[in-house]
Amino acid sequence: MSSRLSEGVERDVFTVSHRPTEHGTEKRYELTILGRRVYDWAVQTEFERKVRELRRVRQERETAFEQLVGKINRDMEIRKMVVDVDSSVDEDVDLPESTSIVQKEPSEEALREAHFERMEESLELITDDLSEENSE
Repeated sequence: MSSRLSEGVERDVFTVSHRPTEHGTEKRYELTILGRRVYDWAVQTEFERKVRELRRVRQERETAFEQLVGKINRDMEIRKMVVDVDSSVDEDVDLPESTSIVQKEPSEEALREAHFERMEESLELITDDLSEENSE
């Protein structure tokens, strides 16, 4: 400690005053103007470091809170969807005996007939005007 104080005195950061006491001399160290500036700078730097640290912690806390709120909202939406699906499954729907919820696929023969009907509908009739032009 004494080497640091003597180094501070050499660099004009401290001034030393001596005061006699019953047991000898007491050294008193006081900050010079330069020492006061260095001290103020150190305090300001430490203050800024603590402010940055507190902001970082607050940001982490806010981020964690926002993530928690997002998860809660997501879970509530999923729960609503599950409740909606469950309520529609539990409802008794009165259907005639001949109907079914599952749609029946048409047979291959019905599909072929529908295909040929669509092809016939898209055909265009050849008019006499075109046949006359071809004969000339």
